[in-house]
Amino acid sequence: MAQNLISAVLSDSDAAAVQQSITDARAKLSFLLSLQSDDVVSLIKVGNTFLPFIDKAYQTVKDHPEILSGVFNKEEFFKDYELVGKIRPVLNQINQLAEGLQKTYYAVVSDAMVASLEVYAAVKQNKDKVSGLNVVADEMAVFFKKSKAKSESTAK
Repeated sequence: MAQNLISAVLSDSDAAAVQQSITDARAKLSFLLSLQSDDVVSLIKVGNTFLPFIDKAYQTVKDHPEILSGVFNKEEFFKDYELVGKIRPVLNQINQLAEGLQKTYYAVVSDAMVASLEVYAAVKQNKDKVSGLNVVADEMAVFFKKSKAKSESTAK
């Protein structure tokens, strides 16, 4: 086998525990929104550059609440501010975990495909020598057949 980017085992109990932890996290984060793309586009995007601005606004509201009109909802602003502070580190950890998981998945599925191609080559080489392999060869070959419509459109 020419490629082996990852060699690991995830036990059934560990996989179940991870999935249960994710379920538990979703339950604790029951307030998470499911916004449509149009809704997300309409939101003000705040990167790291403006987080200190929000900090300054929070401190100003705490120190000088008298400057705000009575319709400004200080309690909701304070809740939002505190939630930002609590969500941000969780989001960072989940993003790092998701990125690592995605890259690991790419590597392991690539490893499996490279090995599968070696198996397919062996099947094709031995299909006439080993009983039943011709059926396996035909079943595997289906994945590499080009459709007629695709072949005709690329030929034009």
